[in-house]
Amino acid sequence: MEKMLKRNEIIAYALDFASYLLSKLENGEINRIILHGSVARGDFDEESDIDLFIDINDIKFEKRIAKLLENYYKTNSYKEWELKGLTNEISLISGKLDSDEWKDLKRAIMNTGIMLYGKYKSDIEKVKHYTIFSFENIKPDSKRVSIFRKIFGFKIGKKKYPGMAEKINAIKLGKGDILVPIEHTLELKKFFQEKKVSVKLYDVWMD
Repeated sequence: MEKMLKRNEIIAYALDFASYLLSKLENGEINRIILHGSVARGDFDEESDIDLFIDINDIKFEKRIAKLLENYYKTNSYKEWELKGLTNEISLISGKLDSDEWKDLKRAIMNTGIMLYGKYKSDIEKVKHYTIFSFENIKPDSKRVSIFRKIFGFKIGKKKYPGMAEKINAIKLGKGDILVPIEHTLELKKFFQEKKVSVKLYDVWMD
């Protein structure tokens, strides 16, 4: 059970990086982001890297993606993961997954990989559809506090008041990122629209 909880935390950490990466790139530059290797298989240890394959249309984006990983390690979001004890190195491979170069790796990815972002493929089975909501810089501060309380809940003394996230089985990924089951996407989207908060949405699939 403890290892499963750790695995879920690592996947949430990987999703947070995926969300950051997507927010810095234009639509269409990335086809898929797939978690593979020991974490995806479940045979990882505390020192295991987090192996991600970034399926891109053009190899010219490789250096840019590598630079964005460097920048991610400087973000407040990453520092929050550090405080939780999650400092596993993210290991990136960027390329065209359907090319001959990655034929062998693709076979392994399709057997055990976890789709973090991208269009559903019939050869990746038993996956669940989620939406990442990315929202930040809500102003003024009073509005931000109100919205965060509504979504994530709050405590007064020993009394806990659950937020929307708990009620819809959503998972907080970072300071302004939340992973939402697809069946509750419209509900949360409507909430943000009513509050006039701009959000970015990303589709992801996980097993």
